[in-house]
Amino acid sequence: MIKAFLFDYGGVMTAGGGGNELSERLAINIGVTNDEAWDLLMPVWDKFVRGKITEADLWRSVEANFSHPITIEQRNIWNKWHDMKPLPEMVRLVSDVRVKGLKVGLLSTVIPNTAYEIKEHGGYDIFDFCVLSFENGFAKPELEAYQQALDHLDGILPSEVVFIDDQEMCLVPARKLGMKTILFENPDRLRRLL
Repeated sequence: MIKAFLFDYGGVMTAGGGGNELSERLAINIGVTNDEAWDLLMPVWDKFVRGKITEADLWRSVEANFSHPITIEQRNIWNKWHDMKPLPEMVRLVSDVRVKGLKVGLLSTVIPNTAYEIKEHGGYDIFDFCVLSFENGFAKPELEAYQQALDHLDGILPSEVVFIDDQEMCLVPARKLGMKTILFENPDRLRRLL
């Protein structure tokens, strides 16, 4: 019997927000290709998403690798609320699940800038709990991130939890821990499956 659900945020609760748009914005802002922009962010991205370094540390690294200063205006690449606002049909779905007395959590690989924007506008308020990578030091698909989410579900077995994500690689660890998984395609299909 299913007793709890874990949702991903970007790409499940929202129409987008997988992170690629950040390197695309940086590329435009500093006049390089998307690949070159990603190469500037990549050396420290894993640390940033896990809360191991600050935004200032990230920009120091990017500037060092770019060999040019990057202005405050050029650093304006972060998602805003309109990019991360949850889809109304997903908010309804989560609310419908909670009304049935089931626990609903969020497991998200997210940078501080995006998370603060979502928190400020109440985007996380529909969940019973949130496990956010930059706060907890682990990101999907690291097994520890999933275990942290399970730790919030006292008395609920992994086999009684369904994890929903839009990336197959992020479902694999959940299955290893015994959870059921759903590869998200669209809200209508998810509602039918649930």
